[in-house]
Amino acid sequence: MQIPSVSALSASSLRIDISAHDVANVNTPGFSQSRPIQTSKNPGTEISAIQKIESASPDFSATDLAEEAVEQIKSEKDFAANAAVIKTQDKMYGEVIDLVV
Repeated sequence: MQIPSVSALSASSLRIDISAHDVANVNTPGFSQSRPIQTSKNPGTEISAIQKIESASPDFSATDLAEEAVEQIKSEKDFAANAAVIKTQDKMYGEVIDLVV
């Protein structure tokens, strides 16, 4: 069974990878922007699908840099929050083990 915060770390990491790929192809004519769809599962969260946003013109990329900047900031904050949860959980387990021993 996967710990919910670990699955959220994986989802945040994948969201960053997808966003970085979109930004890297901002000048590629006809490039389709990708948008990850993140859903809850029991326990945790996952990227359930990747939506493609087609370019309106074959001469331009569909990538919106403002959207990508927001996506990267959100993903970074999600990753940091879930890493803090894992760190706290580890500390709590350590304290429980110290009480038992």
